[in-house]
Amino acid sequence: MTSEDLWRATLHDFNNLLAGLQGALDLSDPRLPLDARNRLRLSTSIEEGKTLIAMARALALGRRPESGLVPWAEWKAGLEARMEPLAELFRCPCHLSGTGLEGSIWPAPLLQDWAAAFTRQILPWSVPGPLRLEASITPEAWVLTWPGDAPLPLGLKPDPSADTPKNLPILWLRALGKDMGIRLEETPGGPVARMPR
Repeated sequence: MTSEDLWRATLHDFNNLLAGLQGALDLSDPRLPLDARNRLRLSTSIEEGKTLIAMARALALGRRPESGLVPWAEWKAGLEARMEPLAELFRCPCHLSGTGLEGSIWPAPLLQDWAAAFTRQILPWSVPGPLRLEASITPEAWVLTWPGDAPLPLGLKPDPSADTPKNLPILWLRALGKDMGIRLEETPGGPVARMPR
């Protein structure tokens, strides 16, 4: 990734962010306070803007928050909190499940951030939903599976071409995934991400 790639992706995504904010305002009656739906759209767009700033900062400066290990229940609650605004915005319920994970520990917050950002990329293929995310653990890896027919975004395929569209979340997902050793696969059952333990 070059600095030009980063600038282009950042400017493109912030343009989209501003268009989303303007869209929420355009859909509301200017004589009335914002209704719950448009208030949610504005709030989610602002949170996405904050996320984009954090992604751009991490890519530009090469700094990421420290990651630790937390119990499964805490990890699950943290990821669900990250996915809830997306589910509301897209009107697509998101369900996170895991079997036999009580007592296990999971990396936080980076894997939660990565999983939420990836979910955001494939969520449009799941509307009206629900989008499902299944967590499992093996002796070698933490495993996340998004069952369904959502394809891998072009920019996350193993060897994207030079003309593959690049947006800030894709650049961030690739860079963080590489740092964390995440192996992303497109399977007949849906995308699968494996992070070494």
